[in-house]
Amino acid sequence: MNAKTLIEQMNAYYKKHAPWHDECMSYTGNAKMEKLLAPIIECCEEYITGKEVLEIACGTGNWTQVLAKRARSVLATDVNETVLEIARKKSFSNDKVAFQVADAYSLNAVDGIFNVAFAADWWSHIPKSAISIFLESLHGKLCPGARVIIIDMSFRDIFAQDYYLDEEGNAIYKRRLPNGQEFEVVKNFPTPKELLDIFNGIVNDIEYREFDSLKRWMLTYTTK
Repeated sequence: MNAKTLIEQMNAYYKKHAPWHDECMSYTGNAKMEKLLAPIIECCEEYITGKEVLEIACGTGNWTQVLAKRARSVLATDVNETVLEIARKKSFSNDKVAFQVADAYSLNAVDGIFNVAFAADWWSHIPKSAISIFLESLHGKLCPGARVIIIDMSFRDIFAQDYYLDEEGNAIYKRRLPNGQEFEVVKNFPTPKELLDIFNGIVNDIEYREFDSLKRWMLTYTTK
């Protein structure tokens, strides 16, 4: 299965998965999320406070609420209108929050230039051969010296089964909706070295951190 087909299948999955997404992520409100992920949020605050933030693959807006409390403005994007419909119904402390349907691999429809980009639980879903396409798309919407924040899940035992590696080394997992429909979803777990090898030489100020208790990692850098 090539990258284009994988991306189309993932988009279809998350479009139909939208009604169950918050329940599957154990999301019960912003206050609980802020408390649970406080160590990560605290590390992000210095980068997003007072900034114009472009959020990639915002889903149902859970991280958008976190960003809105601190940023000057937030444009939250996702390829699926179904998740944006849920996100728009949530409360936001900042009235300068907007949502837009946009494909992360082609952000031409997004107006403006931003000084911060944020993506949570998105990097793991990028097919390896599409990483350069995504980065070119993203960096085209950022000013020189803009801060990019990428957060994702670390590997855990639950991910050690029911997957296969495709020809380019993507880990492919089957995902089943409550109605029984099945989809194949990319869920990669890059090592720190793999991540740093991707960005070395093309960006500045790379920092990688792991949050072992939360089973998450964060990578930040600035654009050239």
